[in-house]
Amino acid sequence: MGFTSQDDLIAQITNNGKYGTTICQKTLPAAGTAGAWTDLGNAAGIPVAATYGAADLTFTSTDDTWSEGALYNGGNVDPATKHFLSAGASCVAAAGAPWFIMAVDDVGYVKLSGTNVSTTGTKTVTMTALGAGARYPNGEGLRMYMSALGALGANAPTCIVNYLDTAGNAGATTTFTSTASATSGSLINTGAAANKYNPFLPLAAGDTGVSDIVSVVWSGTAHASGTVILHLVKPLWTIPVPATGLYNKVDFVNALPSFPKIPDGANIRFIMFQTGATTTGGTVFVDYDWAYGG
Repeated sequence: MGFTSQDDLIAQITNNGKYGTTICQKTLPAAGTAGAWTDLGNAAGIPVAATYGAADLTFTSTDDTWSEGALYNGGNVDPATKHFLSAGASCVAAAGAPWFIMAVDDVGYVKLSGTNVSTTGTKTVTMTALGAGARYPNGEGLRMYMSALGALGANAPTCIVNYLDTAGNAGATTTFTSTASATSGSLINTGAAANKYNPFLPLAAGDTGVSDIVSVVWSGTAHASGTVILHLVKPLWTIPVPATGLYNKVDFVNALPSFPKIPDGANIRFIMFQTGATTTGGTVFVDYDWAYGG
């Protein structure tokens, strides 16, 4: 359970110490594209830059114990439930403002590299479908996006990701156009051009989540080289950063949405939207406060 009242929240924090603050700091490895999103997972900082070391085309689950870097969120608290109380963010860069920072729970990923990026056709993914015991049962509420791990080569193929919905039925994302020569961390399905989606791949009509990733299909002229990461995430919250160097704090107790939940095992990560082209080496700071009842 969460908090039964404002008094209970105060008591859990002040008397029982069921409270903490988590800090993330990242340095952007490459310039961000105007009107597109950037994944901060492979940026240096806290937590460390992820290399997404796993076999190609195999779904790799992540949680708060992920060896490639995970933010501490207080551990498992079941049957209590843990919630965000507030979050703040700032970005120091010569251009790109305003920015938007979105927190996601990274449930897992699929890596594609080598010929799985540089050749067209269907790339079949090995994944065990998420069931009733998953962090998000049957994939309810989960979304997908694709990011570049390092710089991608030339060419901009079209892409479809085939998946199963929360009932195990087949569906497919709307076809999108990838980004040629995308910079490290760029979400290649995002941007201001046609056939781009910001930040998540669209689901088929009526679908409410993703329980299984089946395949990735490249068509047209494949990327010349590079590595792509297909992420499966749960969106949690978004906060704005209006100007460089400005720290903006958002209250999740008294404002809607109130008390966003942090499930046991959550691997909190961040993606960032830049209105303008964000400079290489820009620094991003995010912190959030959490507490639990029970």
